[in-house]
Amino acid sequence: MFTRRSRLKSAINHKITDRIPIDMGGTPQTSISITAYKKLIDTLGFNKKYPKLYDFAAQFALPEIEVMDYFQTDVIEMAHGFLNSINDWKEFIIPHNGIKCLIPRYLDNLYYIKIILEDDGTILVKHKDGTTLGKMPKSSVYIDPIFFPYSDLEKLPKYFDKVALNKYLWSLPAVGSHLNLLNDRQYRIFTNSIKKLFENQDRAIVYFFGGSLFSLGVELRKNVNFYCDVFTNKKGVKRIVNKLVDDYLKILEKVIMDIGDYIEAVHFLDDFAFQDGLIIPPELYREIFKPGHKKMWEFIHNNSNCKILFHSCGSIFKLIPDLIDAGIDILTPIQTSAKDMEPKKLKREFGKDLVFWGGGCDTDILAFGTIKEVEEDVKKKIDILGKNGGFVFAPILLITAEVPPENIIAMYDTAYKFGFY
Repeated sequence: MFTRRSRLKSAINHKITDRIPIDMGGTPQTSISITAYKKLIDTLGFNKKYPKLYDFAAQFALPEIEVMDYFQTDVIEMAHGFLNSINDWKEFIIPHNGIKCLIPRYLDNLYYIKIILEDDGTILVKHKDGTTLGKMPKSSVYIDPIFFPYSDLEKLPKYFDKVALNKYLWSLPAVGSHLNLLNDRQYRIFTNSIKKLFENQDRAIVYFFGGSLFSLGVELRKNVNFYCDVFTNKKGVKRIVNKLVDDYLKILEKVIMDIGDYIEAVHFLDDFAFQDGLIIPPELYREIFKPGHKKMWEFIHNNSNCKILFHSCGSIFKLIPDLIDAGIDILTPIQTSAKDMEPKKLKREFGKDLVFWGGGCDTDILAFGTIKEVEEDVKKKIDILGKNGGFVFAPILLITAEVPPENIIAMYDTAYKFGFY
């Protein structure tokens, strides 16, 4: 008899379970837009409470337990371990669609960043010095980053300093990432919250660490600038990457020792690919970024039973052998519409070495297809990716604002119905 947690644990160890584990909003990369979530809970009748907008920058909703129970999910977002008093949240109305939701009250108390609601309904994310970091016009359902701290510098800085790391849109922290883990008091709150979440329910917990080496450079330097840095200033990029790895390990060395037994995987994120191919060639990944990844991932493997869950969008196929060699165990989101990312090809080439987390339904079909088309696509993906285990069902990336609730329901209902071995 499998529990939700043991089902997920078995699947990510390539063992056959009673059924394929299901993830809805269990990680930031498998989240659901607050707009899509509100339509979903209205359709299901689970709308007695305001939905929680736990990641303001990304506009992600935190699925309630009753919704996860309805869809038979096996993973829980670590944010559920925090801010469990209603006083930790405050009401907010999204100008675009009038959705009434709850946002974390700590957003009012961040010393370096503020959320401003303009008279015309525009939402601005501003740094304390007045710089606008992100903007969401009333006509939009997403906040777009518009400021990149090092974009105007002719040359790469020596290091990414603390000012810059607090001066871009994604420095606005989601629930669960809002605590300073180098502060003893906040660190204790973090570890105790994860342990309580583990003890009080039976879904698997993934620790979203981030640990970006490449994508952080893109966010701070802007994409074209950092791409050029990687090709023309390898020494400078290596210096920055080495410093980032050292800083990340200071946190990982504490966290893994204290909560390694309470989490199933550590979630890293770095987008190395476009839809039709890699951003940088494998040779540059091996030279600049792979040593840092390997150092962090070896530490985790040597000091815990945690798996490495790695996110990269796009056509990541040609980089997968190096990622496996560096230490990843699980790949997400399995963007099956990208070049070389066909499910059969991925399963054939890498199914013995990798667990696939995602890829459950084509994004265009989910957003614009019929219920029957959604059901057929989900069944096809389950047949391919779920064969012989090593698969966690989830959509490809997050469920976006335009996805109709009927298609979301069809996707998860089909995943459960046809996911039994």
